[in-house]
Amino acid sequence: MSRIRRGRRRDILPGEDLELVEDYGEIVRRARMEMGLSQEDLAQMLNEKLTIVKKIESGEFRPSLDLARKIERTLNIRILVPVEEPEETPYTGVGKPSTGVSLGDLLKKGRER
Repeated sequence: MSRIRRGRRRDILPGEDLELVEDYGEIVRRARMEMGLSQEDLAQMLNEKLTIVKKIESGEFRPSLDLARKIERTLNIRILVPVEEPEETPYTGVGKPSTGVSLGDLLKKGRER
């Protein structure tokens, strides 16, 4: 299965807790070629413009939820996956979430000895 994009804005589709896999364009291209279809053939099957198929395969265009599902059905592939919720990290109240032990935690441990 393809890896999901992390660290950058995720490709979450509105209305559902689904997101596109990071390399959706490459998956579409490979599946289309394995089925012996041209980009024009796929565009006709999806009832979309050729330029849309080209842009999807190059990763320049994110398909809507409906179009992504249509692509999945047509090519018998999976490009939509459930959104993985990030692990919650404690908030320190300053700047950004804590990644572990703070200076204050170390000072408290030193006093407890």
